[in-house]
Amino acid sequence: MQTILLLGATGQVGQALLASRSTAYALVMPSRTQVNVETPGALANAVAAHNPHLVINCVAYNQVDGAEQNPELAARINAAAVAELAQACGERDIPLIHFSTDYVFAGKNPRGQPPLYTEIEPPLPVNHYGKTKLAGERAALQYPRNLVLRVSWVFSEFAQNMGRRIIQQAATGQPLAMACDQYGSPTYAGHIAQTVWALVPALMQGEEGGLYHLSGTAAASRYELAEALLAAAQVAGLVGSDCALTSVTQQDFMARSVSPIAERPQWSALGTEKLAQRLGRPLPHWRAGVELTVAGLARNLAP
Repeated sequence: MQTILLLGATGQVGQALLASRSTAYALVMPSRTQVNVETPGALANAVAAHNPHLVINCVAYNQVDGAEQNPELAARINAAAVAELAQACGERDIPLIHFSTDYVFAGKNPRGQPPLYTEIEPPLPVNHYGKTKLAGERAALQYPRNLVLRVSWVFSEFAQNMGRRIIQQAATGQPLAMACDQYGSPTYAGHIAQTVWALVPALMQGEEGGLYHLSGTAAASRYELAEALLAAAQVAGLVGSDCALTSVTQQDFMARSVSPIAERPQWSALGTEKLAQRLGRPLPHWRAGVELTVAGLARNLAP
């Protein structure tokens, strides 16, 4: 049986991968204490010890604001550790699947519905998180068998994430304010997992990797995503009909924060045509993930 080394199995995407895993592969899932990515050499040692047929790296420092306060830690996890992992895999001709972000882009003016970002457009991150993720994806792409998947605004019923926090906050009666002028491509973690498992067999058989955008189709503002999540949550009985959602500008949202907030691209929605061609099918719309998220949360809360 072929072996896959799954790093970061307890995170949102890692849990989604486990929920839709195939029994055709044996998964090795070391804990954080077993493989501490902050320790130089730990990832190379893990690859050498397990010698897997493929590695999936779900580990990331994804606290966008925290990266401004902890730049060295973010750089270690998102860039240096990825370079170490890519080299260890490359030396053994092991394909690596690594995740990056839409925040490698500076953002476009949302007026007039600008075109979605493609893989050939030059990245220009506006915050430290984006800079470290860009360094990581470039390190991974030094090896042709490696696959880098840029994702955006990931939400699901798994772990803690933006979508789950929105529903939890509304359920406790707290008012919500979401930016109506910041746009991305919301992506359901379950759809990421399904896509990854669809790509794995060919990668193991020698197909080259490359850079691809993996996100929900179409752009949405943070307000639109929250509105859709709360509407579905109301139908499912997870929140009351009186939950308060206010539309604000990104500038107003940043001004309301009591702690420093990193700059974010105003429009970073991703185009997925390149990946759709490789898969032979389009990527799901982000709204399909909304229904699945709410259904998953409802199951988790059922007696």
